[in-house]
Amino acid sequence: MVRRKRSRVSMPASGAGLVRYMDEEGQGFKFKPEHVIYASTGVIVLEILLKLGLL
Repeated sequence: MVRRKRSRVSMPASGAGLVRYMDEEGQGFKFKPEHVIYASTGVIVLEILLKLGLL
């Protein structure tokens, strides 16, 4: 019978593939949190008005 070598399993790095998003700043749109809240509130109000048939 042929003996197989045991392959060692390497453990993941200490970061485990996690990314610190504070360090990752790329190109693209920058939104303030209050702008996101205003936009989502506007979409909700628009949806309610459409459901009520006012628009």
